Amino acid sequence: MIYAANLIQPGIRLREWFEAGRTAAAEREARRSAYVRTLQELENTSDRDLADIGISRLSIKEIAYETAYGDQRPSRFVGAQ
Repeated sequence: MIYAANLIQPGIRLREWFEAGRTAAAEREARRSAYVRTLQELENTSDRDLADIGISRLSIKEIAYETAYGDQRPSRFVGAQ
């Protein structure tokens, strides 16, 4: 008697899975790049220019994070509003 195993699961294709992973990785890289770029720009800005736009040096990381990732806050910021 011959047994055949059906290894294909309906709805999940390996190629689609890899493409979704690649797309997610590209999105993460783009957001990280935006965070780093914003952080560097704000850190290189003079204190006077930061004061003119209403930003303190203490909030630079949080502003860069919100710029890149939106309202999503990492666990270290949760409850520290």
